[in-house]
Amino acid sequence: MKRPYYGWLMVSGLSATELVSWGVLIYAFSVLVVPMKAELGWSLGELNAAYAAGIAVSGLVAIPVGRWLQARGARGLMTAGSVLTVAVLLGWSRVDSLIVFFGLFVVAGLAMAATLYEPAFAVTAAWFAARRARAVLVLTIFGGLASVVFVPLTGSLIGWLGWRDALLALALITGVIGIPIHGLLLRRWPADRGLYPDGAAGPPDDRLQRTEETSARRSDVVRSGSFWWITVCMVAATASRVAISVVFVAYLTDRGYPLGQATLLSGAIGLFQVCGRILVTWLSRYLPEYRASAILFATQGIAFVLPLLTSGHGTAATLSIVVCVVFFGLGFGLPELLRGTLLAEYYGPANYASINGTLAIFVVGARAGGPFVAGFVVTVTGSYLPAFLGATVLALTSAVALVMSRRAMLAEAL
Repeated sequence: MKRPYYGWLMVSGLSATELVSWGVLIYAFSVLVVPMKAELGWSLGELNAAYAAGIAVSGLVAIPVGRWLQARGARGLMTAGSVLTVAVLLGWSRVDSLIVFFGLFVVAGLAMAATLYEPAFAVTAAWFAARRARAVLVLTIFGGLASVVFVPLTGSLIGWLGWRDALLALALITGVIGIPIHGLLLRRWPADRGLYPDGAAGPPDDRLQRTEETSARRSDVVRSGSFWWITVCMVAATASRVAISVVFVAYLTDRGYPLGQATLLSGAIGLFQVCGRILVTWLSRYLPEYRASAILFATQGIAFVLPLLTSGHGTAATLSIVVCVVFFGLGFGLPELLRGTLLAEYYGPANYASINGTLAIFVVGARAGGPFVAGFVVTVTGSYLPAFLGATVLALTSAVALVMSRRAMLAEAL
């Protein structure tokens, strides 16, 4: 009986750890800010600024992380990242100083860089060729479910235990799942186990995977128009989604929705982002992946306007928010899917980690800037209107930039 390909075993393990890492480092925050505001008296802008500081740190270390991954693989890095995550959650559970909170999120930024999609995608780029898109889809489906699981879970834990002990529970989950899987399961290259990418009997077809000699060099890639159009797309899409996601629960509670309902609606975004990734993969049989993704980015931008057309929490208001959640979610997870497939397709796998590390600086900057700007604007204006309108413009920009990246790539190939 043929053994299952070890790459799929790693994808299974990484799917579980991405679910947890995204859940505790990213999605739980939007729920925790509500009781933290009430108990500590900190503003949404102050809380989001700390969160943004952590995101910024993860971007600052993106290139060194990419070089580490290219030279040493993901095992040690991701294991250390899980240990750091546990330490951050333990410290967060006892925080009562804003300065200390900022310091914790600086450390959290290091944990993000070491545990989120960047190192996981380096693994799939090394271990898969023809089946890379499928591996990335599986990985991002579970990462996308993080909000579905951890937004309502965090809300329930807060209701049962209070927000401080809820963080202790999240630390326990991270320690039990993340540390052993990263430490025991991950390997650097298929050749380390006498295997070829995809578990094939021989080397992959060059049409499916570029060799080290034919993979594009990072120095050449960063001077190409296609790379910068991809960067514009990823930055705009990331900024729009994180800006709305970190204020969405607070927005709904301010409109009169109970915290439980608000967290369920916010968590549903994750469910639909999984649907969006599956939809794009299915549509790729009939449409190019970039074109299907651009359509969903555009509809997402339109959906951000819908809640602004109603007020309160009546039937019409709830319907507008539900429709927004559906289309927000369908486009929410596409940046990760595209980063896991397009970069390796355009430029080859050999230098994927360092190229992705360069892109990650800008993406993480957007991930940091989006929450900070959204929180600042909401605090200063007392309105969510500018945040939603800004997200609309950014989502539409990402759709246009994605189409332009494809045109530039085709022109460069001539």
